[in-house]
Amino acid sequence: MTKLVLLVAALGACATDPDTGVAASDLRGQHFFDTAFPHTNGRACATCHVAADHFTLTPAHVAATAADDPLFARIDADDPAAAVPTFDHLRAGLVRVTLRLADNLDVIDGAGNVVTNASRTIFVWRGVPTVENVAYTAPYQLDGRAPTLAEQALGALRAHSELAPDPDPDKLDEVAAFELTLFSSSAAADVARALAAGQQPAPLDLHLPADSAAARGQALFLATCAKCHGTPTTHVIPDQAVVDSFFPVQHADGTIDIAGFLPTGIAIPATFLQGVQAPHEGTYGISGLTLLGQLGAFPNPSGLRFPHYRIRFYTDATRTQRLVDMPPAPPGIGPALFPEPFSVDPGRAIVSGDPIDWEGFDVPQLRGVARTAPYFHDNSAPDLRTVVDLYSRFLLPADPVLGLPAVFPPEHPGLPPEVFSPGQKADLLAFLALL
Repeated sequence: MTKLVLLVAALGACATDPDTGVAASDLRGQHFFDTAFPHTNGRACATCHVAADHFTLTPAHVAATAADDPLFARIDADDPAAAVPTFDHLRAGLVRVTLRLADNLDVIDGAGNVVTNASRTIFVWRGVPTVENVAYTAPYQLDGRAPTLAEQALGALRAHSELAPDPDPDKLDEVAAFELTLFSSSAAADVARALAAGQQPAPLDLHLPADSAAARGQALFLATCAKCHGTPTTHVIPDQAVVDSFFPVQHADGTIDIAGFLPTGIAIPATFLQGVQAPHEGTYGISGLTLLGQLGAFPNPSGLRFPHYRIRFYTDATRTQRLVDMPPAPPGIGPALFPEPFSVDPGRAIVSGDPIDWEGFDVPQLRGVARTAPYFHDNSAPDLRTVVDLYSRFLLPADPVLGLPAVFPPEHPGLPPEVFSPGQKADLLAFLALL
């Protein structure tokens, strides 16, 4: 079934139970979503996409889950081979994601030797994105590797539920049909209905009182954040010049020209993530931060340890002619806009095989964003205030095309100037809480 057919069915074109009014396909899909398939480790989709938490996986939920729950499958242990497994990464809301290298890639060590394993895979730790509003946010996964919800579900069942053999494709379609009914609000559902009907979604109208904090926050959002998170879907970059500015020219050694990108006199404590996009839609990049403390074997502030990678890109799948090694050899600066000896998550580049996608992640839609903490691909921002602080201090002023200079003084000693004042941050948070 096509996505449009599934969406039309999910939005009311299928038979309903005369007693409950619930679509029959939705009931079947919810059953397959909530219940573990046979021949798995006991995990269902709902094990990690928790309905009570808007279909995300939060550290609070993990902490409240019994140790014998299928959530604590050994596959997501810090070391699956340990005699007594520990789950510190899972307790941070992170799951192990195994990625197959694109055919033109190899893993290399610090000396440049190829160390790709026999399965041609790497693993990274990532948060669990919500499945609300997926009716209009394809492709799926943080790196866009699943073009349809059915393929996303199959990949998750194989990787996280250890399902074998594959289920009946019709059951995957049922799961997809159920997920297409999940929205963060009625306004988000209206967007899906309009798109399914081939119409332009209506502009967001929250009926905000004039000069309220939320109204001021919406005006600020439209003048700043909407340059990347604009349009009613809030996941489409509307300004091509802004899109282009995040994809600088990359040289043969992987480095880029950074003149005009980095604020002068500021020590930036984060990696500015970058990536590839289909024009205007399903865009990758600018949506995450990897704190320096997370690099490689060094613990981050939560004490977690992450794998680290260098990747060799070849001109083609024969892997005979080297194109570039990423990240660039120190002190080279690549698309991350920061000199880094290795990466804890190469992002979209592992899927596409394109070095310009280095550490590229999907720009998420923002409807319901206040209810889906923590944020970024690695859950490195525990709340929206942290997100707004990072954008105000580091991300927004880093791109001259955005035209958002840091004109407000630092909030605390040792911090850089800011794009937003404390009052503007409060207004923006008031607006984001209503999306």
